[in-house]
Amino acid sequence: MVAVTPASRRLAAVAAQPRPSAKPQPRRAPLRVVRPDRRSQALGRMSTLVLIGLFAILFAIAGLHAALVQTQARLDAQRADNAVVAEQIDALEAKLAWIESPAGIEEWAETAGLVRAPGYIVLSPAAEGALAAPAVADPFASKRPTPTGEEAAEG
Repeated sequence: MVAVTPASRRLAAVAAQPRPSAKPQPRRAPLRVVRPDRRSQALGRMSTLVLIGLFAILFAIAGLHAALVQTQARLDAQRADNAVVAEQIDALEAKLAWIESPAGIEEWAETAGLVRAPGYIVLSPAAEGALAAPAVADPFASKRPTPTGEEAAEG
């Protein structure tokens, strides 16, 4: 005789249960390419345009900044040149003031070879009628050519 144990009973119960039959899998539809939604395409295009626009704006700002920096460098160079020229002008104005001063004129005259006069003579205008009249009324009359021939008849 065969002894029945609880384990053998469980095995018999499991073996006696009908096995579920394999369910037929539903047939899949053939695969096809699905076009993206038009809204997502428009959004993609819009975001691309925004990024391109942003890049263009930033590029333009960088170009303007470079132009400003170059212009500022030129202005700084001009200011430095102007400061040098202003110093030269100040030096020349000081030299001119010295030359125009009495001491400068005296120094220039001495270097030119002029000597100091022994004294001063004050010139005053002569009174009317104090000078004698010239001997010849027209001093240039003897130097003029005399007309001859046709010239004498015309004049």
